[in-house]
Amino acid sequence: MPNIVWNKINSFKENLGSKALGVFRPCPICGSIDSKTVLRMDNFQFYSDSSVEPKLFNVQESICLSCFAIYLNPCYSEYGFNVLFSESGQSYGSELRHTNEQVEWLKDNELLDKGICLLDVGCYDGNFLSKLPDSVKKIGVDIDAPAIERGRQKNKKGDIEFYTGDFETFLYDGPEPDTITMYHVLEHLPRPVEVLKKLRSISKPSTKIVVEVPIIENGNTNDINGFFSIQHTTHFSANSLFNCFSLAGWKIEKRHEISDYNGYRIIASPQSNVDFNIELKREKNDWAKLNSSLLSWHQAIEGVENIIQNIPGCDRFVIWGGGAHTEYLYQTTSFFHTNNKSEFIIIDSDPIKHGKTWRGILIHAPSIIKEQDWSSTNLLISSYGGQDAIFEAAINSNIPSSSIYRLYNIVRHY
Repeated sequence: MPNIVWNKINSFKENLGSKALGVFRPCPICGSIDSKTVLRMDNFQFYSDSSVEPKLFNVQESICLSCFAIYLNPCYSEYGFNVLFSESGQSYGSELRHTNEQVEWLKDNELLDKGICLLDVGCYDGNFLSKLPDSVKKIGVDIDAPAIERGRQKNKKGDIEFYTGDFETFLYDGPEPDTITMYHVLEHLPRPVEVLKKLRSISKPSTKIVVEVPIIENGNTNDINGFFSIQHTTHFSANSLFNCFSLAGWKIEKRHEISDYNGYRIIASPQSNVDFNIELKREKNDWAKLNSSLLSWHQAIEGVENIIQNIPGCDRFVIWGGGAHTEYLYQTTSFFHTNNKSEFIIIDSDPIKHGKTWRGILIHAPSIIKEQDWSSTNLLISSYGGQDAIFEAAINSNIPSSSIYRLYNIVRHY
């Protein structure tokens, strides 16, 4: 058996460090400073521990009392985002079936006609652009410089032009795009209105922009991560998205809701006469949607807690999953707190986490599970979307099913 060090859970104290991880901000839609806190999790541990930089952040969600937009406040500073999300690269990306659907939808809406110029905002390493027809001029921009460099190396045909920079200020000297795409990008940005204004400034009157975001109307789930993802800084409703586009000088022309995951897709065009002082739509029903989402989240926590209550105590637990879901288990359930005499190890498929710790518990590669003594050890699957695949991998590793515990009866695949 490999030499494995088992650790007990360690509750860290907050360390704000010498640099600010977060900054308070006004409403990212209307700019009001009048807001109300609706959800808070103190000392949220972002991925692995760090002895150099602080990795704890007080996650606080607010609702604007002027336009009813919901947003993270304080928001991550640029420094904080780089520190806190340095290990989250493998959490991003889109399934191939979703990318293929996006391409076909653009074709159906005449946004990929021969000879058009398409700008993909938040292009990462250019995977989506590489799926577009050869007749399309392809341009991508992303703030992630290493991802852009990987994209340039992968682009053997040399038919993708890449730009690096902040979406509000990037220098662009390419042709005015016919189509702009932003798939699940806008919700991550601290100043979405300013980004849309920037994109309007490099557009022409006939430009169409396609944006897809998750919306609170479709956000109810049995996943304890809930709708208010820690990676999102603005939590849109259909109404707050409308306000965002109106303030930036865009007119929404078409709406489309994706059936198998939370994707709300719109097509918009530049308004000819822009009034940046327009009166915003205040949708009182957004308060009801907020409460519905919070109710759904607490019901998800209750469902997981009921399963946890029926897991027999044991000397050792292997936790399969070293991402945010494990921190949500710590924040919202009794699992680590009622098993505080047990010892733990974590396994994760992401090599960037191997050899590091989360709350003092060492993170290993999955290969170490094959030689464990399962007579006194339980395996807890700490993942939502990956639950079924992890269960199958555990069975294939000869772990007895009686020692494996899943937290979800139904998984909605995004």
